[in-house]
Amino acid sequence: MTVITIWSESGGVGKTTTTLNLAAALGEQGKDVLIIDLDPQPASITDHAGYQDAKNGDVEVTLSDVLLDDDVGLSEVIIEDELFDLAPAHESLASLETTVRAQQISTAEFLLRSKLAEIEDEYDYILIDPPATLNLLVDNALIASGNVLVPMEMTRKGERSIGGVVETVTAIESQLQRAQPDFSLNVIGVLPNKVDGSILNQEIQGSLEDVDGVEVLPITIPSYNVMEQAWDAHLDIFRYAEHDDYGLRKYQESLLDAYRDLATLIIELDADDETEAVVS
Repeated sequence: MTVITIWSESGGVGKTTTTLNLAAALGEQGKDVLIIDLDPQPASITDHAGYQDAKNGDVEVTLSDVLLDDDVGLSEVIIEDELFDLAPAHESLASLETTVRAQQISTAEFLLRSKLAEIEDEYDYILIDPPATLNLLVDNALIASGNVLVPMEMTRKGERSIGGVVETVTAIESQLQRAQPDFSLNVIGVLPNKVDGSILNQEIQGSLEDVDGVEVLPITIPSYNVMEQAWDAHLDIFRYAEHDDYGLRKYQESLLDAYRDLATLIIELDADDETEAVVS
């Protein structure tokens, strides 16, 4: 089971749409995929995937219950879907940090990691979508996954944010290595997102290639308004393309190819890691 956190400190860079559509692309290729939504904000992936009631409704078990109660398993909140399964966020996640302090939980950053062991034989990939703001939920996501994929707009704002992501990952890694010397956090790479082919896009993408600790992935996600339309329809781009009421124009199908290429890259990187492990 490979676990990946999709994260950036900047909002609006396409973190949630990347998570949803990467999950759909992996599912389309026959992989068993779970999305874990750790973002309590209204417009999170739970809403995007069409499960608003699971987030704001009166449900028996929430993701907060899973994290805080040793007797509640992650499987109790998972919603099964066609291309991927979803562990939905709940608005109660917003108060998780306060609850943890009140209960004096000393290992709060490891809550999610301990829960993943229960389902490690059920999924090929788990994608975690935490909030952009650095907090306990982000810590849990990074520690549970050990892998970070950073979607980034090719804008000056995005360019400034990448340094913060690298610094955060390095700081968390250093802190945990004091207790676990073999712990590491791997930045898979920066995914150029919402790319329109402008000169500014090209300049920023080129400048990132000179930043230490940053690998720009050889895949770009084009900027098309149809992504917003898919969001409004509560569909990933693959099901939006096949829906009788929607669909894509010919030039927009490059979005499908881009996410398929991203899924293929993730699978290939995973296979390379397994090969290195066997050789070593």
